[in-house]
Amino acid sequence: MHTVLPQNEKYLRDLFGSELGDGACVLDADRQVGYVRLEFGSHRGPDSAYWDGWFSVTRTRDGHPLSGKVMNGPLVQVLGSRS
Repeated sequence: MHTVLPQNEKYLRDLFGSELGDGACVLDADRQVGYVRLEFGSHRGPDSAYWDGWFSVTRTRDGHPLSGKVMNGPLVQVLGSRS
């Protein structure tokens, strides 16, 4: 299990302040439904001191992060969390 660095928790909120997590279902800036894909274990993930809050939104929950659209919290609205 990967741990989000405390300084990165501020990025894991959507437009209305709902918590974002890997696999959360969201409405993105293009008004399309997709799934948040966080790249844990790389410098592009919330477990890295280099992360700047940008993540991918993919068409499927298991889509590869590099195949998604790049978004950040203020550009998405959470429709449902991963359960």
